[in-house]
Amino acid sequence: MSEKKDIVVIGGGHNGLTAAATLGRKGKKVILLEKRSVLGGIAAGEEFYPGYRTTGLLHDTSGVRSKVIKALNLEKFGLKIKKSRATVSILSKDGKCLHLHSDVEKASKEIANFSQKDAEAYKEYRGFINKISGFINGLMDEIPPDLSNLGGKQIWELAKKGMALKKLGKKTMMEFLKVAPMSVADFLNERFETDFIKAGIAGPAIYGSYTGPWSSYTTLNLLLWECAANECIKGGPQALVEALEKAAKEAGVDIRTNAEVDKILLDENRNVSGVKLANGEEIPALIVASSSTPRETFYQLLLPNQIDYSLEHAIQHYRSRGTTAKVNLAIDREINFNGSGSVEFVRTGNSFDDMERAFDSVKYRRFSDEPILDVHIPSVADSSLAPLGHAVVSILVHFAPYNFDEGWSDKTKNKLLYITIKTLEHYVPDISSSVVGSEVLSPVDLEERYSLTNGHIFHGEHAVDQLITRPIPSCARYATPISGLYLCGSGSHPGGGITCMPGYLGAKMILKNT
Repeated sequence: MSEKKDIVVIGGGHNGLTAAATLGRKGKKVILLEKRSVLGGIAAGEEFYPGYRTTGLLHDTSGVRSKVIKALNLEKFGLKIKKSRATVSILSKDGKCLHLHSDVEKASKEIANFSQKDAEAYKEYRGFINKISGFINGLMDEIPPDLSNLGGKQIWELAKKGMALKKLGKKTMMEFLKVAPMSVADFLNERFETDFIKAGIAGPAIYGSYTGPWSSYTTLNLLLWECAANECIKGGPQALVEALEKAAKEAGVDIRTNAEVDKILLDENRNVSGVKLANGEEIPALIVASSSTPRETFYQLLLPNQIDYSLEHAIQHYRSRGTTAKVNLAIDREINFNGSGSVEFVRTGNSFDDMERAFDSVKYRRFSDEPILDVHIPSVADSSLAPLGHAVVSILVHFAPYNFDEGWSDKTKNKLLYITIKTLEHYVPDISSSVVGSEVLSPVDLEERYSLTNGHIFHGEHAVDQLITRPIPSCARYATPISGLYLCGSGSHPGGGITCMPGYLGAKMILKNT
């Protein structure tokens, strides 16, 4: 039996580290347990081919909240912030390339090279985003209201949300209420005329989702991303992980890797009493905070007779249909897309019809012959990622389903690799001759490596019914029906991606209740 702790945090990803550091800074005795040999989870940079390293499974850090960076004083631990989000290069099959800069005027000038109408429309679009950002971020960056116990305090909290919506002004409020349920294709078709520009802007609306551009409420996903994406981390996800680890250690957190949790322990009253590791060691604690997926937490870390039917039923129907694979390429030279020079983030899509056809394949349990790619090329100047003059190409491949009729095997992963490189050759014609090494992670591989249920990169789909009451109504405020058990991972509000908010808000709820 190990020393008793106040709180055990399960999982050493960015949310687990955030929760642990937040709790430790408030004087709690915290131990963080990570089953892998490295910290970071989906944000961990790892070598995939001799001499070549990725910056993590996910590569977009524009959603990391400044509130968390400030609260944990992460800049003290070496974190460097770029006060704007990264430039994204949007590509078309016919050789066009648009650099979508964070600066609206600069982006509009780029767009004007293809359409003056779209350049003006983009200014209006960004103006709308700026108007609603305060309201949206207020919803997503706070502990959700308690809808299960509507007393005076809870009604007042809801009333404040309503007043914040009204403060947008009648025109903006009505526009938001109109467009939020729309498909992203309908939303952007009303504003823009150039197909590849519309497709490129729409990308974040459908990444990691069981949706296509014509699916309802995809506009809401786009707006959530646009409102949150303001800054990015220099050095990418791995730099964030390193700063969080230092912050947690300074806060007194006991961090252990290669420490897989086998079971969450409950006492005779079904209250949390600690955890048991795979090696048999028991660590007593009155509170356990799990940054694992909801299904992993309730189905793998608890015994079947420890959760009631209603909880089991709700978690079973929490949707986590993985649709994303990861392909890493080691390239023996610098590359550019459509002759555009050096780029860092690239989106493909070409048109809404192409994107919808790619999504269609998932519905029939196969992967697309022309997948949608979200590409990251870390700076070639960073010799820690690749040899000088060489490059790493990190690719999120949409749509590649977890439930795949052919089954995921070396043969089918090689087929996906071939299709991914073939798709890239629309934009870099000779890239196949420069590939010296590769790694393909199917959704099944993602589940095995990162304990992602069904390989879902966000711990669950970003559907409208799985956002504010995420993952399910009885766990929407991080506390679960099991006394002492809390959720603090991406399966909780405000959802997946690299944001740190689920871990931060989960820890705040623990502190509020103890």
